[in-house]
Amino acid sequence: MNVINPHNVSLKEMIDQGTEFHGHLGPFLVLGIKMGLLALRDLSSSGYKNIEARVKTGTTPPVSCLVDGIQISTGCTMGKGNIVTEPLGLAEATFIADGYSVTFKVRDEILMEIATPLHDSLETLAWNISERPDEDLFLRL
Repeated sequence: MNVINPHNVSLKEMIDQGTEFHGHLGPFLVLGIKMGLLALRDLSSSGYKNIEARVKTGTTPPVSCLVDGIQISTGCTMGKGNIVTEPLGLAEATFIADGYSVTFKVRDEILMEIATPLHDSLETLAWNISERPDEDLFLRL
């Protein structure tokens, strides 16, 4: 069975894998990857089967790109039914494992930065976001 060790995973490799899966690199993909890894750490989960994700983005890009990042970093998939989207248009997700749950929301200032990028490209912004600490990116609700 596949497992993900969120303490010992290459973020770059995960971003490369996510980019291949998603079709391009963008900030919401990276935020989803980082959010999923944070959830695995907080819930002491190894991903794939012993975790569920409820993502509040809906299915409209670009915010829905968060879903693909969460799938890559947690192993949750639509096919297994352990990830669902709620059509709320929010950059927020709740993760459940072993009777515990945690909810993370992308900080408003990050959302504003994505909406009005001052970087050369969204790809540059995505790599920049990948280097930031989790507490600068997410609020725990």
